[in-house]
Amino acid sequence: MTLTVKRPETRVQFCLDGDLKAEHEAAEAEFNEARNKSLADARLNSPVKDLAQRVADIEAEMKGASVTFLIRGLPRGDWSDLVAAHAPREGNTLDKSYGYNVEALMVEALPLSIISVENAAGEVLPFDPAKEWDDLADDMTNSQYEDFVLAVMRVNAGRNDVPFSLSAFRMIQDFEQK
Repeated sequence: MTLTVKRPETRVQFCLDGDLKAEHEAAEAEFNEARNKSLADARLNSPVKDLAQRVADIEAEMKGASVTFLIRGLPRGDWSDLVAAHAPREGNTLDKSYGYNVEALMVEALPLSIISVENAAGEVLPFDPAKEWDDLADDMTNSQYEDFVLAVMRVNAGRNDVPFSLSAFRMIQDFEQK
């Protein structure tokens, strides 16, 4: 019997319209404030439902303005070669903890790990990571970029135990007992 390995994959959702995040935060704060007021005094004419709908509308708009990157782990030898080629920087605590220069390694590993990009409808978009990733990454914030770094680390150097969802298990047990 021949065993076939499929390397681990993960997805990174990336909203291309950063203005929507601030709009969402403001709408959600307004909704939460109105909800708290309506809970304090039910006699108030509350706009909570309309504000909740506004939050949901912005979330839908954000989803429509987002793309999803499929990230796949590199073959073990390729990852090991990258780690060996990027020694930790002197005095850099993060590099020391990982055993390699995280920043330099990711510059190379990220485009190699991107398998595809899909729009909100699940359609594969034309995207050549070797040619287009650097420009896209340069326009990101550190926070946005870190989502990709963590995904690449997770599929290449993270734990690969078979996952177990306690909440899903409990729900199945509840349905079987009825």
